[in-house]
Amino acid sequence: MSLYRDPRDKRVFVPKPGGGVVLNFGHPIAWWILVCTTIIPLIIVTGMTIAVFL
Repeated sequence: MSLYRDPRDKRVFVPKPGGGVVLNFGHPIAWWILVCTTIIPLIIVTGMTIAVFL
């Protein structure tokens, strides 16, 4: 699966042909959405898991 990246397209959420939406990674806000909804929670869960087992 390739990422949708078109900096000329001003939309953050772009409709897919088969239905649903995909993030436009040519837009800086899409990267903030990815970081805030995936990477930061993953760091928190990993940190808490390590803290529980130590």
